Amino acid sequence: MKFWHLFKEASLAVLDNLFYLLSFFIPKNPDIWLFGSMFGAGYADNSKYFFEYVCRRRPEIRAVWYSANADVVTSLRQQGYEAYRFYEPAGIAIVLRAGAAFISHSGVRDIRPFAFTPAVLLVNLWHGIPLKKIALDDKVSELRNKPTLQPLQWLSQLLCPGFRRQADVLIAASAEDQRNFSTAFALPLEKITITGYPRNDVFFRSRAASETARMKTGIYVPTFRGKENSSFDFFAQFGFDVAAIDQRLAELNVRLYLKLHHFNFPSREIQQAIRAAKNIVFYDKLDAYEDLPDFDFLITDFSSIYFDFLLSGRPIIFAPFDKPGFEGTVRQLYYDYEEVTPGPKAQNWPEVLECIAEVLQNAQPYAEKLNRNRARFHRYADGHSCERVYDEVQSRLLSK
Repeated sequence: MKFWHLFKEASLAVLDNLFYLLSFFIPKNPDIWLFGSMFGAGYADNSKYFFEYVCRRRPEIRAVWYSANADVVTSLRQQGYEAYRFYEPAGIAIVLRAGAAFISHSGVRDIRPFAFTPAVLLVNLWHGIPLKKIALDDKVSELRNKPTLQPLQWLSQLLCPGFRRQADVLIAASAEDQRNFSTAFALPLEKITITGYPRNDVFFRSRAASETARMKTGIYVPTFRGKENSSFDFFAQFGFDVAAIDQRLAELNVRLYLKLHHFNFPSREIQQAIRAAKNIVFYDKLDAYEDLPDFDFLITDFSSIYFDFLLSGRPIIFAPFDKPGFEGTVRQLYYDYEEVTPGPKAQNWPEVLECIAEVLQNAQPYAEKLNRNRARFHRYADGHSCERVYDEVQSRLLSK
């Protein structure tokens, strides 16, 4: 299996090189913008929201979604968007003419590296204000620092120059993450523009009505832990008694949604019990930002979603289960955790329930510090981030 995977990747690298060389002879059109996200597999994040903004509000731009996922391409076409699958012949001609390309996770895999000749403006929209250290700043993550991966990274960069391409523009939300991005990606500050994130414009739309007149809703979004088939368990290990939690949530008139990474789903028995519960629901959509502004509170641990939810002005509960086993071992943090997470803390699920009851009764004790953090991590809180990104890109294209 590994052999065929390596053979496939090597073959694609050769193909990328051929298209990369061909791209130098094809004029670029500054009005064709290419979008990709989530390693080519999904349709979400800042790329999605900026793509839809451009399609909806900027008809002078030909916006094209490029993906490895055939289902994503089919769905977007059914909605009237222009989309192509990787290496699809009809799409290749468009990709080679694009004057700007937008990514959110990986320049190598969100689109394909042959699209990134020097004539193309490469815009990294990224996927969150970092609490955990990333890229060059990350010294402990096994995923990034695994010795066997480093030769492969060096080889891929040698095979195709597009793999070495740095972003011309990196989008940030504040001076805080602007500084962190500079060290993480070895980019000068002038390449990192503070506009706010396109996905966060959703916090400034009209809020949907509650499921019932009296029911509150919350969502639990933890950072994924470990790797596939790993043993880390957010549930049984920390006192997740489905029947007791479901009953307590009913007493509080709360419905709790669970947004989990597939690495960290609970045991089959707990999953079955959750699916039978009335007030505990798995959130199955890929993109939580479609509904995030409508939740009454957020529960998280080390996820950057916390920084975004600050824009809602609503309560945040922090549940950093096994914090000593995570911080400095699994990942390092940019900030002192206690300093940047003003809100009730829970070390297990019974404490989570206590925190829910606390913030529903009175969230005011944390409001001032949450507002202070919102001002620290968001220069803009107005719902116009997409417009600022658009203006920045057009300005860079004119000067390119």
